[in-house]
Amino acid sequence: MSPSVVASCASCATLDWSNSHPHLTAMHRLIATLLTLLVTTSFAAPEVRPLPEIRTLGIGPCMDAAVSGDSLVVIGSGKLHTFDLTDPTQPRHLGSLDGLGNTRQIVVRDDIAYISSREYGVYLVSIADRAHPQLLNHYDSIELATGLALAGDVLFVACRQYGVEFVDVSDPRQPRHLSTVLTGEAQSVTYHDGYLYAGVWASSEIVTVDARDARAPKIVSKTPLDGYGDGVEVRDGILYAATGHHSRLPHAEEEEPGYGTGHGLEMFDLTDPANPQFLGRIKFPPFYTIGNDMWSVSVINGHAFVADTHNGIFVVDVRDPRHPALVASHQLPSPPRRDIPGYYGGIAVGQGCIYGAGGWTDLHVLEEPHWAQPVISDTGSPPHIGPEQPFTDPHVAAAYHPPGQVHGVTMIAGDTLAAAACGSAGVHLLRLGDSSIEPVSIIPTEDFATDVYARDHTLYVCEGVGGLSIWKIQADGKATRQGSYTAPNARVRYVVVPEPGNLALIEVNAGELHIVDVTDPAAPRRLLKESWLGLFYGDQLLDAIVDGRYAAAFWHASGLHWYDLTTQPPQHEGVHPEGRFGIFDGLLLHEERLLAIRRGGWVWFDRNEARPFDELPVQRVPDLYLSGRPTLSNHVLYLTHRAYSQVTILDVRDWSAPTKLDQYSINGNPGTLVPTPHGPLLPAGYSGLLLLKMASPGGSKQAAP
Repeated sequence: MSPSVVASCASCATLDWSNSHPHLTAMHRLIATLLTLLVTTSFAAPEVRPLPEIRTLGIGPCMDAAVSGDSLVVIGSGKLHTFDLTDPTQPRHLGSLDGLGNTRQIVVRDDIAYISSREYGVYLVSIADRAHPQLLNHYDSIELATGLALAGDVLFVACRQYGVEFVDVSDPRQPRHLSTVLTGEAQSVTYHDGYLYAGVWASSEIVTVDARDARAPKIVSKTPLDGYGDGVEVRDGILYAATGHHSRLPHAEEEEPGYGTGHGLEMFDLTDPANPQFLGRIKFPPFYTIGNDMWSVSVINGHAFVADTHNGIFVVDVRDPRHPALVASHQLPSPPRRDIPGYYGGIAVGQGCIYGAGGWTDLHVLEEPHWAQPVISDTGSPPHIGPEQPFTDPHVAAAYHPPGQVHGVTMIAGDTLAAAACGSAGVHLLRLGDSSIEPVSIIPTEDFATDVYARDHTLYVCEGVGGLSIWKIQADGKATRQGSYTAPNARVRYVVVPEPGNLALIEVNAGELHIVDVTDPAAPRRLLKESWLGLFYGDQLLDAIVDGRYAAAFWHASGLHWYDLTTQPPQHEGVHPEGRFGIFDGLLLHEERLLAIRRGGWVWFDRNEARPFDELPVQRVPDLYLSGRPTLSNHVLYLTHRAYSQVTILDVRDWSAPTKLDQYSINGNPGTLVPTPHGPLLPAGYSGLLLLKMASPGGSKQAAP
């Protein structure tokens, strides 16, 4: 049965009303968008030609695949596999490489595989010798590395909440950070002829970026999608966008635009590449489950090959992009002990076949002789990489620029010696002055140094797969290793060691909490390991013990969790107040009360607060939206927003009437600020470690409410 198609008016079908008339009111825009949806949407029929499965490759769960010449390269479960494609339907295994973390997407060019790996960053692997892949570099991306695209010497890394990072890979053994563009929650990206297109998730849109200058990318347009955005590809002047989850429209009938609850494929004309114009869409069956939410598309010979996770793989005839038609599909069966179909993380198109990466299963080879052919990337003119500009910032008294990115900083038993977690450059011990930061010594780390925490002369270092190392630091900067805690097959990322200093709370991977007894630094002992719904984006641990016994951590999707540390082992005590935190907000303890940054302001509460967050009164600052990780020092409240590159400074001597001292953007990704007698010390990602100029409040102190 062929897909049913809504009858359309030709003049309406070619017009994206919502973009063409900026003077329309919001209601007019909504009506125009609905009309456009009604006349340009095709709907997938339930009966289509099945894609026969030829075989699986026996390598276990996979997340993505790429065809490069006569080779197939597959990633999954932290591994890379290479296959010979002399017979495309019977790939022959050649070699593999392990230790690649939480693998997500892959692109291959010139015998180099570029692999995104979520909280593990990006791996660059030489496959020149297919039988013996070799790691060239492990790159420390600014956030969870998810989507990838490559053009010229620039690698584009979709980093979810932090937008898209531009990386110079002219020397693949030494990638260099160039810039970041804040697109929103970028899942996947594609580049063509000077423009980058990002499939953005929760805001359901394509964000178009002028990427001709790789050091100064600029957003030029935002184009709405019906579902959450992800996979994108440009082919022959048309932009294709694979979508899923959460339609903008409430309809659920098969012949209505909202059918599919967001799942589908949308097409846009790129006559003006800076302003994609809607052409048409096709909807796939509705499906929703929490956990696997990636959708990708490849286009060749007038057909789009779409991986739609649990919905399966769809082949869509897009020769008339205003009236796409579904021609073939394949859905995985439900695996043992699961009540939903298996899912596809990604696909690659081969000669007469499709390679589907089964996230729970294997690499599946599907027969598709009609349209299948390897996709050759067409990126057009590559971006230009201009000279690096000298660092200047009027808010900065001194700056320190190590080779890696600075994730975190701490002061060591005094007012002059600091330790900075410098990513791939390890931990740097530094001497502070009123307008100076001078290097003292370096502690090498096994993996990226992503956080440091000092208690007296003891330094705790998060070094990824190297675990949590513990050091004794002397006044002259000499470091002596005391011991370490390792989390098998996992990365240790952030840590606090609140008073009295016998327990460390550790963020592991992107969502595990470990509570570790560090009383004996030579033999740390894990007391508790657990995870809840949501992610750790970093610095989501309360740096204090409340009521002498309770620790706290917040997951972005399930709220504020409390732990009783007086039990053996520590026990989960509850989630309260109920409600979510913003992923870039935080909390602190002040005068026996807790302050949480929420909804553009802050709320005060006690640990046993029974009301949900949404019922607590919000303190706001006029004409100022507050967001970021809070630090309080001498009646000054600092908020640092790592994704938005923003610093906010407030005078809170009178908590009932706070005033703005300053708010500004910096070049970099600011982590949690640390007060020092010489000024606030700010880890700023690839912009280094910054000693900010001192902020001075006025007026008299008023107690917290």
